[in-house]
Amino acid sequence: MATVRTPEGMLLHFQLASVSERYVAMAIDLMFVGLCVAVVSVLMAFVFGPSMLMLGFFFLRHGYFLWFETRGKGTTFGKRRLHLRVIRADGGPMSMEILLARNLSRDVEFFVPFVVMMAPEVLFDGHGGLVRLAASIWILVPLAVPFWHPKNQRLGDLLAGTQVVVAPPVAMLSDLADVNRKQHQSVVARVVEERFKFTTKQLEIYGEHELKVLEELLRKSGAPGAAKAQRAAAASIAKKIGFTDRLGIERHEKKFLQAFYSAQRGHLEQRMLLGKRRLKKRDGKDS
Repeated sequence: MATVRTPEGMLLHFQLASVSERYVAMAIDLMFVGLCVAVVSVLMAFVFGPSMLMLGFFFLRHGYFLWFETRGKGTTFGKRRLHLRVIRADGGPMSMEILLARNLSRDVEFFVPFVVMMAPEVLFDGHGGLVRLAASIWILVPLAVPFWHPKNQRLGDLLAGTQVVVAPPVAMLSDLADVNRKQHQSVVARVVEERFKFTTKQLEIYGEHELKVLEELLRKSGAPGAAKAQRAAAASIAKKIGFTDRLGIERHEKKFLQAFYSAQRGHLEQRMLLGKRRLKKRDGKDS
């Protein structure tokens, strides 16, 4: 189990991906890349000649992982099959620099050992058996790092500050406010909802990244430690936006978070209709 503290102070709990799951996902991805290489290499051989095949393979394998993990929120074709995804160990948003660091290191961790195992003469031509043995052990050590690391992280994860976790499929929440209204139809519930109203100034403080973190927290309501995390999140948000009804929050932390999520989502969607987006808190940049 991995516990991640977000920049807002929220604690999120994830199940770590096992080494076997990670390697199976990698194998699926490499099969997919291999198919792409087979098709592209034929075209490149006719257009550019055989000398460009290695360069094309380099860009394809790295471009594949960068494209999917950037566009797919830390997932690839293989990771989605096993319900895995990459997250930052500190709970922050993924960036291109982080993905570059973890993916470029894959050459040292996987492809060099693969060459050693499949074609050792490429690297050891002319060297004796003792030199080959020592060099092979040295080269294969990075491949074994996930097996002894307590969080199953490989060198690329340690370099980039990431980890791979299990992300079970969940139904997308079209609007948590709808769920809230269906679950709370009593007069008491409606009175509680009326207590949690937010001004435009309060909703201007947070952005899309914080909304996603809050959505993840609300989805994991039944997870261990969820109640404590929601209590801390409610107190943090109330303090940040200057919400004064502290007694109401202490009694109804989850309802407060659901009400804030609903209002924040509506506010951000309205901004997007006007051609404006806020990705992070007010101290971030609009785009």
